[in-house]
Amino acid sequence: MTEEIGTTDALCPECLKTIPAKKIVENDEVYIVKTCPEHGTWKVKIWTGAEHYKYLYEFAAVHKVPTKTAVGEIKDCPHDCGLCKKHLQHSCVNVVEVTNHCNLNCPVCFATANGCGYDFHPDMETIRGMFQTVVDFVDNPRCVQISGGEPTVRDDLPDIVRMAKEMGIEHIEVNTNGVRIAKEPEYLKALAEAGVDDFYFQFDGTDDEIYMKTRGKPLFDLKQQAIKNCGEVGIGITLVVTVVPGVNLHHVGEIVRFAARNTPTVKGVHFQPIFHVGRYPVEPNDDNRVNLPQLAHEIEVQTKGMLKADNFLPTSCSNVHCDMKSLSVVLPDYSLFPLTTMALGPPTKTDDIAQKTRKEVSEFWRFIEESMDGKDEARDQDDHTWNTFVKRAKTHYLTVSAMAFQDVWTGETERWQRCCIHVVTLDRKLIPFCLFNTTARDGTTLYRKKTFCQ
Repeated sequence: MTEEIGTTDALCPECLKTIPAKKIVENDEVYIVKTCPEHGTWKVKIWTGAEHYKYLYEFAAVHKVPTKTAVGEIKDCPHDCGLCKKHLQHSCVNVVEVTNHCNLNCPVCFATANGCGYDFHPDMETIRGMFQTVVDFVDNPRCVQISGGEPTVRDDLPDIVRMAKEMGIEHIEVNTNGVRIAKEPEYLKALAEAGVDDFYFQFDGTDDEIYMKTRGKPLFDLKQQAIKNCGEVGIGITLVVTVVPGVNLHHVGEIVRFAARNTPTVKGVHFQPIFHVGRYPVEPNDDNRVNLPQLAHEIEVQTKGMLKADNFLPTSCSNVHCDMKSLSVVLPDYSLFPLTTMALGPPTKTDDIAQKTRKEVSEFWRFIEESMDGKDEARDQDDHTWNTFVKRAKTHYLTVSAMAFQDVWTGETERWQRCCIHVVTLDRKLIPFCLFNTTARDGTTLYRKKTFCQ
């Protein structure tokens, strides 16, 4: 039995034209179905668990629309983006790309670094202009992710970071593969002194067989060195994992455990199921995709229930089907104490999520204290008090999150218009990240090439 649960607009994977689409349920799976008059029909699975998909709409928060937009009324969303007045969410993170050069040549690369057919390595004044776009169009607090390519191929990256801070960018995150910061501690120190707040750190697993498939060379030892170096200069890291079925989906539990063992330097793990844009090694079909509920299930199974699927909530910043996030305290034995749970209910129906979370955690922590009385007198009972727990939570915490980025097969207007991650262009526009990186089946880009190939 087929149930239609919504309509939207989408893109044709062949010609990139805007076409109508609908969302349907079959056998508890949610699909997007779209038809191009010229190129035919596509049916792509986007979610596992129809009732869960519907329930998440209750988590939709009241969005804060952009106070300033670069584009007025448009006729063909998503082809005239910039942002426009139809956009429903302000910028939370602005991506400023400073190069398309890279010191790797990964089989998986949404930016097609070193292989896009044009050179993009802007001078300081051009980069200043992109930062100025953020200052002019984005309200405080402003957060910029410096990206590429690989930003650390630039010797002047510390100067770029310093310039951004001087212009009023409060938070600077650098997206990196970690190669240079592992090999050159002095360069890393210069970045720290310039004001880098954290690294968005590419990390696909703890097994070099994985890196051979996703990055083309063994990198795990180098990754560990980079993490060690970051700890020495006091910069936090989020491990960013490209999840590919058949390559490292079976490894997500071990990645979570590795992250816990490396707190407090590692602050989080961010899983990104592979989306088919730029350069990718697998065919874009349902067997080569993993959706958020499937990923959450794998994390629960592989961590033996230490982190459950029920611990993941939508951030309610972007569209509720774009992401999921959990927050845990890392205990002394490196197990996780989750603070988030679906049982607390949607924020629109819960008067005070923070109060309910504190009450639930406090009661459970008291149970731990009572259960240990008289069983291990050598253990310092003070380690199990609420105050000690809170003190540890300030440093030894771990966010485990995921973002279901869209490609030309899965993309839809409902999600694009609520995107809060925007790429800054040279012509003073902000483009939703997924749209900016969308490519047709033949590699034709929707925005990237026409933006940076000038």
